[in-house]
Amino acid sequence: MDKEFVSAIITNNEGNVLLLKRKKDLELDPEKYDLCSGHMKAGEVPMQTIYRQMYEKLGISQGEIKKVENVEDIPTPHKDFKGTICHVYHVEIDLTSNEINNRLKTTNESEIQSAQYIENIGMLRKIQKYTNLMRTEHTDEQDRIFEIMQEKQNKKEEIRVYKEQGEETKLCQEER
Repeated sequence: MDKEFVSAIITNNEGNVLLLKRKKDLELDPEKYDLCSGHMKAGEVPMQTIYRQMYEKLGISQGEIKKVENVEDIPTPHKDFKGTICHVYHVEIDLTSNEINNRLKTTNESEIQSAQYIENIGMLRKIQKYTNLMRTEHTDEQDRIFEIMQEKQNKKEEIRVYKEQGEETKLCQEER
């Protein structure tokens, strides 16, 4: 049976996306950037895997996660795992990259060197599409994920602006 994978697009309150840099001594994709990803264990459902991976890799407990939602299931974009499925989730947290990097020092994670936020999902899309810094190949399915995530960020920003202006709108009411 083929393995299934999960991948978390982790964002903070500002909509910045967390990227993880892999250690340089790894055999598979050294010093490449990745999302928080990993394979599902036997008997796990994707949501359990997301929580486990975030705790094992980054020291983030389930209680520190503000929001988790399934975005889409796509073919795994890594060239060595063709034919497998990746369950992509959006996860929202309040931790800074410094807080996460401090936790990396105390986890037993053997693959991740450091974590840093990039400006937004559009930047991640450009990095993925136009550079070889990322661990996975760019795919049409990833483009669809980026578009879904960008729409979510745009809607969140629009709601924030309305709230700052003190305007009650149908859009704000729908989000409540």
